[in-house]
Amino acid sequence: MKHSKPTLHIFGGNELIEDCESIAAANGWRIVIRTGKRFISALPRLGKSTELLVGNDLDKLLQKGGLPSATDIGISLSAPWIISKSLINQFGGRIYNLHYAPLPLFRGAGGSSWRILMGDRRGGVCLHRLVPGIDAGDILAKVEFDFPNHLRTPREFDNFIFVHAKELFANWLNEALINGGASILNSVPQNDHGEYWPRLHTDTHGWIDWRWSLTDITSFCNAFSDPYGGALTTVSEKIIRLHKVSYTIEKGRFHPFQTGLIFKIEANTFAVAHHEGILLVENYTLTDSFIRLGDRLFSPIEKLEEALKSRIQYKPDGTIFKN
Repeated sequence: MKHSKPTLHIFGGNELIEDCESIAAANGWRIVIRTGKRFISALPRLGKSTELLVGNDLDKLLQKGGLPSATDIGISLSAPWIISKSLINQFGGRIYNLHYAPLPLFRGAGGSSWRILMGDRRGGVCLHRLVPGIDAGDILAKVEFDFPNHLRTPREFDNFIFVHAKELFANWLNEALINGGASILNSVPQNDHGEYWPRLHTDTHGWIDWRWSLTDITSFCNAFSDPYGGALTTVSEKIIRLHKVSYTIEKGRFHPFQTGLIFKIEANTFAVAHHEGILLVENYTLTDSFIRLGDRLFSPIEKLEEALKSRIQYKPDGTIFKN
């Protein structure tokens, strides 16, 4: 089906759809959104002129809404599919991805959690050309910044990123549509100093190793906290999820054998012995059980080994498979 207006093809979608709609309308473009069923809740209320196509099979969705013309542009906003080389070719290379990290650093997914684990406060947003390699295409627009020290959880990091992403994306898209796509030809190749980090899955990768240092345990709990389910361990053979922790270094106070033992309970918090000092658990989830003095937090070795050897991929419907 041919359309008189050039089309902005969105794959995936999030709150930035509102900017897409207003900018497209102002410049005489139409919008087609192709997204998976699990992404519907993340979309804002759509305008009447926006065409929404929902499904988990991208090939079927591409048969609807019209194939790209010579003037169309494609944008991936957290698309649940791998964009194939054939689709990139259909767009003549005019298909792009918004990546929430300062490429070539932090290619791949799980960016905020990996940053928290590494203690790396460098942040950024990039709009880059999609190519068959992972997040490897030329950069068309980029902003870099440092995360404030008070940010702790992935949600706090992501909210800070989104403020910068919204401004960068709106400015770039407006210029691109005004110029019919001509301005997007200006791009900068990425250098060869890239880093790639794979996807994370809390229930698989989020198990605490109590042999780690207190700082490593704390950063690990932060990395799997809000909006994720919380770092995992067990108490009395029940899974407990730690959402918020802090620590105090007291060298020599506890023997390594005491690590994990709950030795003090006050209100809704409890103190855990560690060979470096004290871990204070301030927020946790424990179903069908309760904390007792003398209980030990413990992670089964098979869970720790599974976390190290499992690589996660997400299917378009949100289910996972391990390899």
